[in-house]
Amino acid sequence: MRYEFIKHAITVGFAYGFAAYCLYLSQLVAISVFLIVMVICLLNKKQMDMLISKSMRDSFERFLEILASYVAIPGNFMHAFTKALAEHEKIYPKDILNCAAKKAYIKCSANIPSDIILTSFAKDINIQEGYLFCESLVICEKKGGDINRTIRETIAFIKEKTGIEHEIETITAEKRIERIIISICPFGILALLNSMGTGYLDVLYEGLLGRTIMTIAGVLFLISSYIAKKILEVRI
Repeated sequence: MRYEFIKHAITVGFAYGFAAYCLYLSQLVAISVFLIVMVICLLNKKQMDMLISKSMRDSFERFLEILASYVAIPGNFMHAFTKALAEHEKIYPKDILNCAAKKAYIKCSANIPSDIILTSFAKDINIQEGYLFCESLVICEKKGGDINRTIRETIAFIKEKTGIEHEIETITAEKRIERIIISICPFGILALLNSMGTGYLDVLYEGLLGRTIMTIAGVLFLISSYIAKKILEVRI
């Protein structure tokens, strides 16, 4: 997880550093932009939380698949829950969910009330699907409903929601690639023209007016790229 976060920060920093070099033809500016953007990305807690949440959702979905197999056998729910926690840790020993699973397993062994265990488990994994699942079970226990049926229906709902999200990602994947290509093209053209040594763009790199034009172009690029990114963000 940390490797992916650092890799993302370096990639974004390099992209902005390359763009800055194309706009100003200055290695000092390019390196400065690269370092600044990389540090901002590393300090971006929101991006880190998004990566953790995505990994946790995938892990929680795997846990639900294991739990569904135990719930299919008639019996006590907490016993099935405990078995599923142990089985998940055995199958996925390095999974991100294991920390929360260990806490829940210890509480189950100590005979702590199930509503406290489920509420704590939802807080530990801290994802929307986890809260939905655990709250449904707590309400079902308090109201005296069919808990096995509730589990099956909740798991089916979460899987359907996850399936829709995957479909949206698949549909928008092509557009995201197009956005990246379109974003790179202007700077690629600048790099190509500058490498040809024709002097065609020299006026844009000399004097206050040329620097101002390139700066405005860079700002407009950032705004358009940000808008395109927001358009492709679809949440359910």
